[in-house]
Amino acid sequence: MTKIGIVCAMSEEVEKIVTSFDLKSVDEHLPYNIFKNQQIILIESSIGKVSSTLATSLLIERYSVDRLINIGLAGALKPIATGSAYFVNSVTQHDAFIPFLEYQNDLYQKINCLVPDNVDNSLTLTTGDQFIDNTNKVTNDADIVDMEGFAVAYVAKKYKLPITVIKGISDDANNSSKQELFKNLNIAMDQTIKLLKQVI
Repeated sequence: MTKIGIVCAMSEEVEKIVTSFDLKSVDEHLPYNIFKNQQIILIESSIGKVSSTLATSLLIERYSVDRLINIGLAGALKPIATGSAYFVNSVTQHDAFIPFLEYQNDLYQKINCLVPDNVDNSLTLTTGDQFIDNTNKVTNDADIVDMEGFAVAYVAKKYKLPITVIKGISDDANNSSKQELFKNLNIAMDQTIKLLKQVI
């Protein structure tokens, strides 16, 4: 049986997945909440690139997963319906800058993600350690923005593991995003879980 590792940032998101897949909380004496069934190990990473990088690395090292999935909410940088969900085909960082050429390929890379063959409409994601409430803060041409996707994909690539990223659209990355995110969390996560069930 393929062992699937899922990285999800927020407790509100995690709760929806735990319920949908009948996962059980386990006390592994780790600094993260862990939920499992026979096939899935879910880690609640908390928000941001640093936390999700550590959580993903720990998940791989501790549980020897065969593949990774990052799932959660994202803001729309283009006209995309709130409450919808999509597979991500590639992810970048939008808040990285370094003037040294020898390090730019690593920081500025685009990481490709697995999308099921029967999916026609996938999106590009960009990640940064900022909650985006003004689309002018993001200068690249991605479709959506989050705070974890690139970090999880980066670790997956380092460990040579396949990575699938699924994002639900909670807001349109504008000045009302803070209120919209929690208002739309349930409907957006319900849609992401429908996609998750396609790949598990």
